[in-house]
Amino acid sequence: MRKAPSYIIINWVFFVLLLFGFLYSWWFYPTSQPFDCVVKAQTGKDCPSCGLSRAFSLFTHGEFAKGKAMNVNAFSVFLFFSFQWLARTSVLITYFATRHVIGPLLINSDGLISISLFLLAFLPILLI
Repeated sequence: MRKAPSYIIINWVFFVLLLFGFLYSWWFYPTSQPFDCVVKAQTGKDCPSCGLSRAFSLFTHGEFAKGKAMNVNAFSVFLFFSFQWLARTSVLITYFATRHVIGPLLINSDGLISISLFLLAFLPILLI
């Protein structure tokens, strides 16, 4: 058996981390989130990411309208992570189904698309 290339190992790690993130969001319903916002606790003011965890929980339960009301930027972030999980799943299925080496064009395209989508999802939060 061939050793898995670094790109495949990285995809496995992200696949598992994202899966645990979605399961965590699903498990802790918005009313039972175990962590409070540190910024809000210290300043008394909402930060740009306030409501993001509760919104993710609502999204994983299919309550999209309520989730969008928690944080206006949450849906784009949720879509980013959903796309990343699907992309990692696709890469892993393709690799293990075909046992072909993943070429540099796919790796570079994946990196460029992921970075672009990250910026689209997170810049509205970071620039506030």
